[in-house]
Amino acid sequence: MSDGCLASTRPMVSVVLPCLNEEAAIGACLQKILDTFDRARLDGEIVVCDNGSTDRSVAIAEKMGARVVHQPERGYGNAYLKGFASAKGRYLVMGDADDTYDFTMIPAFLDKLREGDDFVTGSRYLEGGHARIPFLHRFFGNPVLTKILNVLFRTAYTDVYCGYRAFSRRAYDLIQPVSPGMEFNLELAINAGLAGLKIAELPIQLAERKGESKLRTFRDGWRSLRMMLIYCPNKVFFLPGAVSLALGCAAHLVSLAGLIQFNEKPLGTATGIFGTIFSVVGFQIMSVGLHAKTYSWSRRFDKNNKGLGTFYDWFRLETGLLLGGGVLFIGVALLGFLVWEWVESGFAPLSHPEWASLGATLVIVGGGTIFSSLFISAMSMKKI
Repeated sequence: MSDGCLASTRPMVSVVLPCLNEEAAIGACLQKILDTFDRARLDGEIVVCDNGSTDRSVAIAEKMGARVVHQPERGYGNAYLKGFASAKGRYLVMGDADDTYDFTMIPAFLDKLREGDDFVTGSRYLEGGHARIPFLHRFFGNPVLTKILNVLFRTAYTDVYCGYRAFSRRAYDLIQPVSPGMEFNLELAINAGLAGLKIAELPIQLAERKGESKLRTFRDGWRSLRMMLIYCPNKVFFLPGAVSLALGCAAHLVSLAGLIQFNEKPLGTATGIFGTIFSVVGFQIMSVGLHAKTYSWSRRFDKNNKGLGTFYDWFRLETGLLLGGGVLFIGVALLGFLVWEWVESGFAPLSHPEWASLGATLVIVGGGTIFSSLFISAMSMKKI
């Protein structure tokens, strides 16, 4: 380790490497980092987070002077969370311990941070550095996920899954990652955009990997896609939910007014059933969207969202309970009246069955509003 790293209790930069059985590569990685520290006269430290290695990885890292911390909970994200929590540097650099990344570029990453960028990520697609990415990841997985993320979050990444990145401690504290697995990288990129950080990319070349890859193509791809859907409630939840709810309300109005007829008979029952389906599905989708939005807001990514702020200026748990209870009461009263009418008629077919569909819709939406209000109140407890 460099003299500066040993002498300083607060190094300028911490290079954090997750490690799981990387004895074939970790020694070469550490040597490149140490040589880079010496050549660039950097006050730096290396933090290796062992994720349960059963080979000589830990012994090699300790022999070469790296500070080794242990994370018993398996997972790429878990290893980084522990590593970053243990790091002492003002700037944080992350990279894999498989000798695929060129750690001689650490000064270039730090230069971008000193120039004013908050989040600097490598890109293997800017200057043809992606040749060694596995075929399926190179042409389908990574480009597709990058494109989806850019569309959903209005970012401009070219390589959202690159694991070679640098950022300040302040930026990391704003990003607040929590993902335990491979989607950790994706969460960093998403949260950097949501937090309004200044993002920059540097072209990098990917070397041949040493040791066994820990990637699981389809599992990790699905977890990444799932994260993006949860983190983008407006496009994923609110828009389709609002459309479905509007269609449901329109169907109920058409049903009650008898506007659609076949052979001079209104199609109230069938239309009312579709009204219930669309209304309930739309309401549930929008509720989930509001939960996701509240989660984002509680983590400060939507701190300047005026619409959500206005909603919470109005919303209280009591408001939600009263609203949901009122809708539920109306639905129960309507269904109760229809049951009474049905019994009084000697169980003859209802004269206006479309009202039963409306009553069922109100009961479901009212009950959902009550429990959704309880959940939202719990999630936003610090805000209200």
